[in-house]
Amino acid sequence: MDGKQLTKTLYGQSIKSRWLSIAEYLVLFGVGIIAILLHSRLKSPIGIPGHHGLEFMALMMAGRTASKIPWASSISSLGIGLVLLFPVFGFKDPFMGMSYMLPGFMIDVFFNLSRQLKWQMLILAFASGLAYFTIPLSRVLIHAVSGYPYSSFIKYGYVIPLVSFFLFGMAGGIVGTGVTQSIVKYFRKRS
Repeated sequence: MDGKQLTKTLYGQSIKSRWLSIAEYLVLFGVGIIAILLHSRLKSPIGIPGHHGLEFMALMMAGRTASKIPWASSISSLGIGLVLLFPVFGFKDPFMGMSYMLPGFMIDVFFNLSRQLKWQMLILAFASGLAYFTIPLSRVLIHAVSGYPYSSFIKYGYVIPLVSFFLFGMAGGIVGTGVTQSIVKYFRKRS
């Protein structure tokens, strides 16, 4: 045995691993793009502030819990920020990019802090509500500083949007985390 075959095999595995990493980054970036595009295109007659938190946080938490990259949701947030640079999607809020990137950063912080805890999935469900809650919280701060009018605050006041964003975000986090965990368990049983 001369070692040439081992070197060739290790090199091939290294290339494959690198391409899988690049693909994972692109998928996470795409999760953010899909989340914000669904927000722009899904029109629901519900009329409750924050109702898009269900699909938004489900996608964000699915990407976060499926990935081994430490800052996976932040990568998805960059996808959100990229889409919001283009005004063709009908968003009129000039601060929307900042507001909708915050949940991804918050999810990563909570995920990385709770990694060793026994009840991580329960904590992540609550954390996803808090992460989505940062959107109306940032809007309250923007409104206080700049006076920019948000229709949900005009229509419902401050309390209802804050509570509903939290609840829809938490529900979306439960769905995204639950679906991802179910898929992982299914494939572990099959292998």
